[in-house]
Amino acid sequence: MNLAISLLCRKSLVLVIFLISTLSHLSFSQQVNSYPKDGKIKDLKGKVQEDIVVAKDGSGDFLYIADALEAIRVYLPKPITVYIKEGVYKEKLEIPGTITNVTFKGDGPDKTIITFDDHTGKNYMDTFDSYTLLVWGNSLIFRDLTIQNTAGSVGQAVALHAEGDRLVFENCHIKGDQDTMFASGENSRQYYKDCYIEGTTDFIFGSATALFEKCEIYSKTNSYITAASTPNWVDYGYVFNGCKLTAAEGVNRVFLGRPWRDYAQTVFIDCEMGDHIVPEGWHNWGSLEKEKTTYYAEYNSIGPGANMKSRVGWAHELTDEEALAFTKENIFKGSGKSINAYGFAWYGYEKDTSFTLNSSYKKYSKNLPDIQPVYAASIGGVQEEMNIPYKKLGYRELKLDVFCPENQGTKTIPGILFVHGGGWKSGDRSLQIPLAKALAAKGYITAVMDYRLSLEAPYPAGVHDVKDAIKWIKDHANEFNVDTTRIAISGGSAGGQLAALVGTTNGMKKYESDHGDYHSSADVQAIIDMDGVLAFHHPESSEGTVAAEWLGGTSEEVPEVWDEASALYQVSDRAVPVLFLNSQYPRFHAGQDDMIQKLDQLGIYSEVHSFPNSPHPYWLFEPWFTPTVNLTDKFLRKIW
Repeated sequence: MNLAISLLCRKSLVLVIFLISTLSHLSFSQQVNSYPKDGKIKDLKGKVQEDIVVAKDGSGDFLYIADALEAIRVYLPKPITVYIKEGVYKEKLEIPGTITNVTFKGDGPDKTIITFDDHTGKNYMDTFDSYTLLVWGNSLIFRDLTIQNTAGSVGQAVALHAEGDRLVFENCHIKGDQDTMFASGENSRQYYKDCYIEGTTDFIFGSATALFEKCEIYSKTNSYITAASTPNWVDYGYVFNGCKLTAAEGVNRVFLGRPWRDYAQTVFIDCEMGDHIVPEGWHNWGSLEKEKTTYYAEYNSIGPGANMKSRVGWAHELTDEEALAFTKENIFKGSGKSINAYGFAWYGYEKDTSFTLNSSYKKYSKNLPDIQPVYAASIGGVQEEMNIPYKKLGYRELKLDVFCPENQGTKTIPGILFVHGGGWKSGDRSLQIPLAKALAAKGYITAVMDYRLSLEAPYPAGVHDVKDAIKWIKDHANEFNVDTTRIAISGGSAGGQLAALVGTTNGMKKYESDHGDYHSSADVQAIIDMDGVLAFHHPESSEGTVAAEWLGGTSEEVPEVWDEASALYQVSDRAVPVLFLNSQYPRFHAGQDDMIQKLDQLGIYSEVHSFPNSPHPYWLFEPWFTPTVNLTDKFLRKIW
């Protein structure tokens, strides 16, 4: 009797387990592959190959990220974007190797948060099962979101476990404590750009080839940052370039790394190190043998934690020549093709970073020791709205920053769009922020913008971008109280060339993109050209290789393009008033006299002001910055 009851109980228990399992499966299938917008359950598993929206409020295609992952077609024939709207998504996620060519984009790391709390002290879990997000897939991009493990200081608790190849993380926050991120896989190449990574012990560990560029690495306790396990046959391990190493208050003894396995490689280049970094820098994990195979190195470290003289004897200081080898191309070199679906290297298009405020100051201060660089400090009475996307390219967004006078009320006021210089191949929008802020303080709505440079896309892409930015500003005029009948375009050097060309081609569809997201015209009503060439092919011009890179060939190879891109040859009754602000170098004013003559004949106003003994990018420095602001203001008030 007891045996019969025992058997019956066991059968009942099995039945209960079966029913629970079945119901759980049914419940799960109610969520996966459903579109909450219409409330209908659809069998979409592995079928979706278009862009997807995930939203917790039901306004998207899916409520859960896991559902979207289930729906994506395996080995996508073309790239798609999974837009994850603002919200906290408590999900433990795995991206299988069959998911490729997907960009996972959030609303910002403070808004889109993927979180879980597994750890090694939970249900006998090991380190590699404690992840919040596990990535096996290749050719994936993660942008503008947070990946975190909130288990706390309870042992190993991985937030990001990444073993796929060709992975990009941009403007992501990766948060946790011990073992925050497992960047691993001996054939895995991973690129982290503008990310924030925090943890306690060995919080960046594994065998991947990983480049961390302009990231903040935040230590929460006295311990070790990295624990690489680079295989002997891999050329590069972890490389930190231009990163900032910071720490919590009271943290004062942190090592750059210790070797998890023999042959570990970790290199820091041009990084700023806080005083929490110990003078010896590196630890051998208690093994003299590992000192013989480990490759730990630094180059041009700065800050109170940079102390090469006190580093352990088995660490290296790179020579200038050795440091040059740490390019993206070399670090990410693989046996297969490096081109993505958009025609760029999978880790992004290359960008020349040679033209910066600091590099210009270093160059010109040798002969002009009294010049002072003007930085983008806050200005009283000016409101800022930063990082606004104005154009989607598929693989990235072009952005602009807008500056407005405070307390302007509802009255519409003129606008100025600033275009940065850099030989059409370098520079970025931040260079024009000081001018934009200073003129916003004088009563203008101002904006600075991104545009595609020659290493990303040749002419006329940059022209299209500038005109699209103008259209965006007009489309959003009500948000900023912009007077759309009084829009000026200002640029310096290459930006001056673009400003002049855009202003002399008002209404000419040939110079506009077919981007369908805008409703307004790209017309402007004034041009401020700061040392921008007006004619590429002209007796006074000396443009050569740099211009050819942007224009797609030399003047002999594509003469029609050189003329088409020259504002001088586009002057007609479509032109608008122009302010020419010149440095001491005549070659940057090629065609200016001819253009003024044409404008005079058309009865269109122009002004010329020159700054003797000034550097080419004079607007970046005092004593020329303030006169540039005042002359621009005076000119615009005169014509308007």
